[in-house]
Amino acid sequence: MRTYDESCALLDRIVGRCVREAHFADAVLHDPETALKEYELNEGELDDFRALKARHRDEASETWSAIRNGMATVRQHQGAE
Repeated sequence: MRTYDESCALLDRIVGRCVREAHFADAVLHDPETALKEYELNEGELDDFRALKARHRDEASETWSAIRNGMATVRQHQGAE
């Protein structure tokens, strides 16, 4: 069993992956059970993503996309310098 801190770190890694990988983010928001199977989440951790899907899917998708686009813009500017 994970500690609270370990669980938070794992969820942070998953959200970070959602920001970096649009396809993964879409999968998480449409079918979290399948998309997150490799992470072996406990029911409480998985419930966080189920709630996100049920209550905030569009908002999460837009936010992750905006962050992803912002990171791409920063990288482009860094490459041009």
